[in-house]
Amino acid sequence: MSQAVEPATRTLGWSSWLAERRPIFIWWVGARALVLGTAFVIHAIGRPYGYYSHAVLAKPFAALAVWDGIWYRRVAVHGYLFVPGHQSDTAFFPLYPVLLRIVHLTGLPLDAAGLLLSNLLLLAALLVLYELGLALLPAADARRAVIFAAVFPTSYVFSMIYPESLVLGCMALATLLAVRDRWLGCSLVAAAAALARPEGALLVLPLAAIAVDRWRTLSPEARGRAVAAVLAAPAALLSFMLYLGWAVNDPFAWNETQQAWGRSFNATGLFLSIRRLFTGLGKNHWGLRDALFCVLFLVLLAVAARAKIAWPGRRWPWIVFGLAIVLLPLASGSMESDARFGLLALPIYWGLAVAARRRWLERGLLVLSAVLLIGATATIPLIFP
Repeated sequence: MSQAVEPATRTLGWSSWLAERRPIFIWWVGARALVLGTAFVIHAIGRPYGYYSHAVLAKPFAALAVWDGIWYRRVAVHGYLFVPGHQSDTAFFPLYPVLLRIVHLTGLPLDAAGLLLSNLLLLAALLVLYELGLALLPAADARRAVIFAAVFPTSYVFSMIYPESLVLGCMALATLLAVRDRWLGCSLVAAAAALARPEGALLVLPLAAIAVDRWRTLSPEARGRAVAAVLAAPAALLSFMLYLGWAVNDPFAWNETQQAWGRSFNATGLFLSIRRLFTGLGKNHWGLRDALFCVLFLVLLAVAARAKIAWPGRRWPWIVFGLAIVLLPLASGSMESDARFGLLALPIYWGLAVAARRRWLERGLLVLSAVLLIGATATIPLIFP
């Protein structure tokens, strides 16, 4: 009797698990359909060309494989080549192209492998973000946060051959594992985040907050694992620099390459970003896009800071973590792409979920986000994310 009951109980558990998360699957499918559908329309009508010729956009979803996606595919196939003073692929961190190469080895074309990888990683990231949200917020808020993440206007990047979906998932999973005191797994995932994007190193802030909060209750062995988890992401970033020193004889090649794209981190970078925004409005209206999203991210972080969220550890390390993700890129002297960088600031989704608790507001924002998502996807050939 007990042997028959156990499989039935397990099946019921899986059914309940899937039923609870059904809205997440539905919104993932719906939002990705909007992005992929828009990319297909660009291919079908041959507009807009933007920076790319008809030959580049000849494939059905080619719009999702351009810009940085070209560089990531080069790294996946050829590895790194550093040309000082010129745009080089050392600006692109290694984990995503490694995964891209692995998926490509199954026989899929490189473009298809990248699109499949990014979209599946997004689904995993949304599910993990929901689990993390359940530890901080009521279930309805946690679900709402994930749905907004799926349909956020600039979330088309999560379907491109870019590492953002990978990093979002790693950041959410690393903090979730820390919340559950699984420090060894947290170490591995935090390191993975830093090997996919430099923002991953900022995980040191929320992870340190959780470790300090749990310190008295941890055994000596667990304390050692917690310290390792806190330091894992910065250590992984350092390991990539050491690798570049060995491979291309310049450990700072990833940062120096940014100068070829007009980025240079310095003490006056934030001032230069603001000045370039206002002086370039008449010539480059795309800068306004990133400035507006930067302001939106800051507002959502402020909402999250004031909301009654059960922050693991203290509140402010999480808010500073979000602020650093949004504002540090501005120290390069440019606001370009901040609408993409800010997608990795986890607290913005919780702030948005709290702000949209009223049903009519939630519905209105979801409709607006979906419309803006279509429009933003259509601009891919015109401007980089």
